Amino acid sequence: MFKTNTSLFFVFVFFFLFLCNCEIERDFIIPRAPVYFGLQTKAKTQLMTGFCFHEHLHSHGFFRKIRDVMKSSDKIDYYVPQADSLNYGSVTLVDTYYLNTNITMEYVKPSDRNDAVAIRIKGVSRTDKEYLVSVYSYASVSVNDESGLAEASAEKIQGYNADYKDFQLTSQYQSKLPVTTSYVSAHSDNPYRPSDLVSSHIGKHKHTYQLPNETITAQFPRQENSNTNINFGMIQKVFETPFEWVLYLEPPSNPISKDFDFDTQFDVAHRNFVAKFISTFPHIDAANREFAQQTLSSLLFGLSYFRGERMIQFPNKTIVTYHDAELYSFIPNKPSFPRPFFWDEAFHEMLVFRWDYKLFMKIFKSWFDLQVNDGEWKGWIAREQVIGKEAQSRCPEWAWAGQVGTMNPPIFFFTLHDFVMEHPSSGLSFLKKVYPQLKKTYDFYYNKCHIKGQPYAFKWPGRTYEGEFGGTLDSGMDDYPRYPQDIDTEVDGDLQSWMALLSSTMRDFAYWTVNTEDYKTYVKNYEQTLSYLRSNNWNANMQQYQDSLGNGKFSEHTGYIGVYPLCLGLEPHDTGNNPRIPQMLKLLNDTKKLLHPTAGWRSLSPDDSGFLLSGNYWRGAIWINLNYLCLKGLKDYEDHYPEIKELRSQVRQSIISNMMKEYYKPHGGIFEVYMPLSGKGYFNVPFTGWSSLILLIMEDI
Repeated sequence: MFKTNTSLFFVFVFFFLFLCNCEIERDFIIPRAPVYFGLQTKAKTQLMTGFCFHEHLHSHGFFRKIRDVMKSSDKIDYYVPQADSLNYGSVTLVDTYYLNTNITMEYVKPSDRNDAVAIRIKGVSRTDKEYLVSVYSYASVSVNDESGLAEASAEKIQGYNADYKDFQLTSQYQSKLPVTTSYVSAHSDNPYRPSDLVSSHIGKHKHTYQLPNETITAQFPRQENSNTNINFGMIQKVFETPFEWVLYLEPPSNPISKDFDFDTQFDVAHRNFVAKFISTFPHIDAANREFAQQTLSSLLFGLSYFRGERMIQFPNKTIVTYHDAELYSFIPNKPSFPRPFFWDEAFHEMLVFRWDYKLFMKIFKSWFDLQVNDGEWKGWIAREQVIGKEAQSRCPEWAWAGQVGTMNPPIFFFTLHDFVMEHPSSGLSFLKKVYPQLKKTYDFYYNKCHIKGQPYAFKWPGRTYEGEFGGTLDSGMDDYPRYPQDIDTEVDGDLQSWMALLSSTMRDFAYWTVNTEDYKTYVKNYEQTLSYLRSNNWNANMQQYQDSLGNGKFSEHTGYIGVYPLCLGLEPHDTGNNPRIPQMLKLLNDTKKLLHPTAGWRSLSPDDSGFLLSGNYWRGAIWINLNYLCLKGLKDYEDHYPEIKELRSQVRQSIISNMMKEYYKPHGGIFEVYMPLSGKGYFNVPFTGWSSLILLIMEDI
């Protein structure tokens, strides 16, 4: 009897441990940042899949450009018509430059499975002519996975990954069969650039443009003292348009490919997305819903996971490497910015916590886990993050190391404050968990940015100089004109505003978490910092806030800084007799100054001496993130200043109309910035980083 109970006990324990070890979260498989389309596991040893393609030529001595890693120079229009990155997604590539073909890549996870995903690649000609297209599907395991294996055959890539275990990527066809099939397996120390492997092994000398149907035992590229396991498998299919190719990433012991109905599962996921969207953003008009859903989808499709080497450079030029850093984050733009940025991400999360607050908490914690934990730089978080080999492959080597001490505005704190207000139960519990980290980062800002001898006066530590004016990357407003000389008495109006708001936010956090002594400190810091802002950064002659140079002198530029305290809610709300507010409203309502009549608020006035000088970035361009902050901040003043309600309504509608116009024009999309005179979108597209805040502008929250 004793033996039987003991046996049953161990069986129960084994079964319990088995269930615990096999519990996989919904975000185990997510998109990859730098490629047109690919998926990866969110794990220490990553399993990656991806796709690339080019026009298949038979008789020429070359083949056309391979599309793999997304670059602006590819001249491809890129859209995400629908995506909820943890469940499903669809990407459309409009290639009019080489292929005259639309390539659509879709994926969907089974509703009851987190360890498998179905993928479909479709190609349709844009003309009356049909084209031959080479499409490559590949799978690779990360180089640090010493037991990893990825080996290809004609219809399957199979292998082993330390975190996924046994896997297979299997093929099916929903329309006509491919014209030809070929494959290759190899070792690669850089499996993130499949075009390199294709170029090396495609057999161009035979004019077949096909992979060699073999395993390459030599390393590719060759590096000494590295692991040589076969970690990269690739299948090439040559299709004639139109075509469909379906693949399944799945464990061989529990496949989904036998009876999976792709269309049905995709339709269910999409209907769930639409229902959740309407519930989350109920005030967005039905007429604008397609635009809004596609904007959100494009943001969500930028969810990414970075793991591997992370470098920090200290002031003495010493570089310290952390070998197993990780970061869970969205990215602002695949072609130009396929890596995370500190203040960009804080703006992204203003949307994300409303969509999926559990995902928000994971991402927030991931960022603050990167802070320096001790020493002189305790609390510092790099403003740009280049983590892991794949991220490094998209950046010049000089950019790999974060420069210690350089840090963007503390927007994350304000996003967290809004989250706690909207989700008080989950929010307060999470706040208590991260409060010690918040305190460290607050102390970093406070200790490293205040002016020597003036504890409540602040200046950005990083300066650049270009043309007649200085700038500061730390401010986030990179080339916004600053005083051309770096002087000790300068107090930057934007940072002074951020620090007042940061102290106010930490005051609330300390109160909510019952940290009484901290609360007293933050109350004092807030009051003193705000007092210094009003007495030293208000230029009475120009009737606006500016960078103070000391002794009543200012860096006299008319732009966003001029209205920061009003837009951030730092001016008193309880009276209509504040003499500064009407002056700032005059700036915000003047079409010859900050207000574009049909597109939003400019970063710099057209009559400013720095307007469009040395570029059109923060020297005039219209930025959606700060337009959103201003619209949000002004809302609290409407009861005492009735004219604000009319102004807000006008600007909201202008921004919405202009962005939708620019979205639906040929080669349009969501742009990084909008031109200060014409309102046209330009620079990076699709930029569904903080420009996706148009959804909160539409929802008016």
